[in-house]
Amino acid sequence: MKPSLTLFTLVPLVAASGGGGGGGSHVATEIFSFPPTNPVFIENLFVLPDARLLLTSFVHFGPDANSPLHVLNPATSSVSVVTTLPNSTSQTGIAKLSGANRYAVTAGILGDNFEFVNNTVNVYVVSLGWNASSATVVDTIPLPGAISANGLVAVGNVVLSADSREGRILRVNTVTRTSSVAFADPLLFGDPANVGGSLGVTGVNGLFLKWHSGHRWVYFTNTARGVYGRFKVNSLGYKVGSVEVLRTVTSADPVGFTNSLDDLVVDGDGEGYIAWQDQSLLKVKRYSNGTTAQTVVLGPGGIASGNAGITLKTPTSVALGLGGGHVYVGTGGAEAGNLTGGQVVKVTI
Repeated sequence: MKPSLTLFTLVPLVAASGGGGGGGSHVATEIFSFPPTNPVFIENLFVLPDARLLLTSFVHFGPDANSPLHVLNPATSSVSVVTTLPNSTSQTGIAKLSGANRYAVTAGILGDNFEFVNNTVNVYVVSLGWNASSATVVDTIPLPGAISANGLVAVGNVVLSADSREGRILRVNTVTRTSSVAFADPLLFGDPANVGGSLGVTGVNGLFLKWHSGHRWVYFTNTARGVYGRFKVNSLGYKVGSVEVLRTVTSADPVGFTNSLDDLVVDGDGEGYIAWQDQSLLKVKRYSNGTTAQTVVLGPGGIASGNAGITLKTPTSVALGLGGGHVYVGTGGAEAGNLTGGQVVKVTI
């Protein structure tokens, strides 16, 4: 196991509410940042039962194809590598499986245009115990033919993966080790006519599973379309009914890489918090009549005063903290075209 890195200085930022439908005050604290000498691009984060954070990284700069899986202790601002995922250079989604200490992580060999090399994507089943300093890869399940596997949620021991390139949801049974296409939908596809380059074909991205009104809802983002939506699934992970668009996010600029939607969470009040790559944490509030409103919680043009204290460098992911009173925002650490090291920022909500 590699030695941990520790950040001794915490940078607080008080974000006072005001305008745009914001709720109470928001306080942001940068609890960790990878150094420029080890510029890990944080792709996703997941809050463990012991309050530590499991981190995936999108780019592995090491000499081999064994990408490291990190755990961050927010109480001590220390990070360590708990295991490596063999035959992978890029990690994406994380989901908690049924049973104790079992997690699914998607990873593969990163190729061109933010795509995986064909037939290199796997679902890695990882065992990580309470406060454990190391993890074990207990199974590796291939996803044949997939070149994209982004956000990830679990329904029992079945995981659903966002295939951003093909506009579909992949279904993997981690017990039988079988995979299939759960469904495809036009609302999950990208929009090359609207956005050029690789971003235009990046459709469904983040996934978040929430039990609400007796149903399992999977909330999602669509990067190229700027869509925040949801669909229902049953106990086996199959879609029930139609895909809904809750909001198409608006921006002063055309949809592009700098303001695309990434991963998300939905809190106990049904409000969505989305990593917006326009250096922002976005909140979407849904009212009882079905209408929605968007507010930037943290970032340029947001409701915060004194935002100069923290700059979110390409926000990629959001995780709901234990107790639900705060979220953690992960970033890729990309700024002005340079990778300076991903951050983890805690924001009260």
